[in-house]
Amino acid sequence: MKPITPLICLSCGLLPFHPVMADDNTASLSTLVVTGQQTPYIRLSETATKTDQDLLDTPFSVNIVNQSFIQDLQAETLADVYPYIVGLSQSGTNANSFTLRGLSSSLQNVQIDGLPGLASRFGAPSTASIERVEVLKGPASVLYGLMEPGGLVNIVTKKPQAEAQTSLSVSGRSYASSDSGFGSDVGGTFTYDSTGALTEDKDLLYRFIGSVENIDSFRDGVNDNNLYLYPTLSYQINSDMNATIGMEYIRERRDADDGLVAANNDIDQTASLSTRYQRHSDSDNDDGLALFGRLENQINDSTVFRLNLRSVYHKDERELYENNRVNDASDITDSTLRRRDRYQVNKRQYHFFDANLSHKFETGELFHNTLIGINGGFERADFDRKRFGAAISPNLNVFNPIPDSGQPGVIQSGNHRITDNYNLGLYAQDTVDLNDYISVMLGGRFDTQRTRFVEKNVGQSDEFEKQNTKKFLPQAALVFRATDEISLYLSHSESFNPNSIERRNADGESLDPELGKQNEFGIKAALLDDRLNLTASSFKIVKTNITESDPISGDNILVGELESKGTEFELQALPIDNWQIRIGYANVDSFISHSLNSDTVGNRNAFAPKHNGFIWTRYNIPKPVWGGKVGTSLGINYQSAQNTSSDKEKRVELPSHSRVDLGFYYDIKQYRFALNIENLFDETYYTGGSNDTKIYPGDPRLITLSFKTTL
Repeated sequence: MKPITPLICLSCGLLPFHPVMADDNTASLSTLVVTGQQTPYIRLSETATKTDQDLLDTPFSVNIVNQSFIQDLQAETLADVYPYIVGLSQSGTNANSFTLRGLSSSLQNVQIDGLPGLASRFGAPSTASIERVEVLKGPASVLYGLMEPGGLVNIVTKKPQAEAQTSLSVSGRSYASSDSGFGSDVGGTFTYDSTGALTEDKDLLYRFIGSVENIDSFRDGVNDNNLYLYPTLSYQINSDMNATIGMEYIRERRDADDGLVAANNDIDQTASLSTRYQRHSDSDNDDGLALFGRLENQINDSTVFRLNLRSVYHKDERELYENNRVNDASDITDSTLRRRDRYQVNKRQYHFFDANLSHKFETGELFHNTLIGINGGFERADFDRKRFGAAISPNLNVFNPIPDSGQPGVIQSGNHRITDNYNLGLYAQDTVDLNDYISVMLGGRFDTQRTRFVEKNVGQSDEFEKQNTKKFLPQAALVFRATDEISLYLSHSESFNPNSIERRNADGESLDPELGKQNEFGIKAALLDDRLNLTASSFKIVKTNITESDPISGDNILVGELESKGTEFELQALPIDNWQIRIGYANVDSFISHSLNSDTVGNRNAFAPKHNGFIWTRYNIPKPVWGGKVGTSLGINYQSAQNTSSDKEKRVELPSHSRVDLGFYYDIKQYRFALNIENLFDETYYTGGSNDTKIYPGDPRLITLSFKTTL
């Protein structure tokens, strides 16, 4: 099968491209094709299949967000890019607070260079060290282990480069809206990125990235003060072997914020967008240290060995009076909020590895691209609730709160739980080209998890529980290369996620894991001499073995089931050399398909909008302006109404919204200036929450001015 062209790659993901001006000041398409966008995308298949497989022959939906697009949006965290990823909806403020294809995500659904272990939890990852983000849609457990079935977000980090380069980036921001006037709530970010060779032969390379940010939110008394450090070293051991080691350090200090509350479960009955119910001293703090290493050995022209290691030591501390219950009143102005005292310290450790061998060979007329591997590791979750549950008296008025008032009637201690997970999985995958038009992929994984749980109660002896989970998962797919420019695919993939060890059935035995299964078919194409690129897919995911409590006996039973089905579409066009257009749309029907509670069957899942989509376009003026290059971009993203819960008694419907983003860019020599206006028309919208007690409003109109220079 023919190799994929760079612009065909663009059709398969979210790669923006910026035409490079030729010497005669006109755009050159041939120059465009060999820009920096090409290299990151060719490696995309390493997330989808962990091999160098041609994307037109990859039977899965994959989106890519590269560094150029992140820079165009002036995105400071990964969450800033979410509106431009089809089928993804934000559901809160934590690192894993999003749904993919209508299904919620766990921390395992966000990985760094193909391994789990985020260094922070309370906020979305910083973009300072991100080279690109690859979003693999649907179950990914066969290659990556336990996780929710909606999809995988894989963060690919920046690597050391042989050519010396240092860049400095500074940005300043301010809201300009009725809720936060221009200059009232400001913030800034400073990023330093330096890379190059430490030896004359360029065998030893380094990269150091440091970022500091101070962000003042439009929310009353909410500020972020964060520090990020990312040093890495790369050593070319010989012509065929390369090793990289590095460290990631994160220190995040945030004011705790549980968002708004809705009286009578009505989004129109909330206080002003800036209202905060936490005390000024309440905080959410993150400290994380990650150590990682990678080894790649090109054994011969057909065989590659890869080893990936990652260890994370993470601590987050939450101390606050958290939103707990809304007390509705006949007179809406008398509605109150009950808060509860919470002080919790969570410590996590992740020690994971992945080792695999890919090999290409022929058997008769058949060509094989085979992968075998082993991955797994150790994970510890040490959750210590030092204080938990005591009601704060008196309650706050929802519309006129005095956050620093009240105190707990008693100091109520919580509990201390420690869970250790030992994971190990063996996987194999083979893609076989039957002829020039048809390829078949077969794969499978055998996984085992051993869990040990202890709850430490003061004055009582520790009680240990153990759980062993074993599961085999298959994967199969078919690709038909109709022409050199069009391919059709059909795939079946599965996932698993162990049920909590704290839940047992009527016989006191551990429960089988949750399972996810997806069937998907789609088309990928590059037409009109690569100026029109598109992908379209249709899918159905069924998640089973969800634990529910029998209302009569109280026993845990595996009867819950969720279903999510829909279609996704993406298009990228290049009408003229300096003008690009990208369009994405997803239609997703995600709902409870089976439950012991018949009243919930058919209810939409939380944060699973029926429709979401975007249009993004950028135009670069072909002739120099004041000796430099000028460009502008316009983005419009839409999301239909969604609910904060699948429970009709608790949920709040968040209305549909459209957001418009505008950007202006000026590049001259080694300098780049950008002005970005997010939410141009100051639309009120909401980005997540829980039930009626935690509702997070999106940013009002936000203006960011940035400057970057390369030394």
